[in-house]
Amino acid sequence: MPIVHRSRGARRLVAVAATAVAAAVTAGVVAAPPAGAHPFGPPLSARLDVDGAEVAVTWTAAEDDWVNLGEHLDAFTTQTDENGTQLTGAELLARSDNLPSYLLSHFVIEQDGQPCEGQVTQLQDLLTLGAQLLYTCPRPVDTVELTVTTLTDINENYRTVVTSDAGSEPAQALFTATTATQQWTFDAAAGGGPARAALMTAGGLILAALAGGLLWWRRGAGRRTAAE
Repeated sequence: MPIVHRSRGARRLVAVAATAVAAAVTAGVVAAPPAGAHPFGPPLSARLDVDGAEVAVTWTAAEDDWVNLGEHLDAFTTQTDENGTQLTGAELLARSDNLPSYLLSHFVIEQDGQPCEGQVTQLQDLLTLGAQLLYTCPRPVDTVELTVTTLTDINENYRTVVTSDAGSEPAQALFTATTATQQWTFDAAAGGGPARAALMTAGGLILAALAGGLLWWRRGAGRRTAAE
């Protein structure tokens, strides 16, 4: 069952490249790096995928960035579940009630001045899949305003590189504390959404089957002609 948390109105949001995350829990203590160490390293990463009126977002971060976020959201106040089982930092962060609202308030998509409705669809495997969000806009997506402010409330030096399919302009952009909102345009004809990809795959399989059948028929006809 996917995790679904919705955001409406003026709520602000965030959304691969899959990078690791999980604060190790050792002797009941979550190990954390020095505060503010990673903002000067590689930037955070987000990927956009568009299908009709929907924009799917996958957001990934390095291990110490997830730790910083978990501490910011007080996700590590307890290190066990209801049965007393010790949990990793990633598991504690995924269970935090504050994480979905944080993501949806720091990654915002607007179409024609109207916010697209967002929901968090995946938090259970942050280590390999990152956080995944899905936004539904009023109409099929062509041009939207994208705002990304993840972790800049912790340290203004954080940056996020956002990428999308080749059918978008830009295909990649850097979001910072001073450049948090940028316009993004998608080429509907070039679409790279999940639904279109599935149709293209199905079409390819059908064409391959037809080509194989034609080749088989021609070989059979050739053998019959030679026999005569």
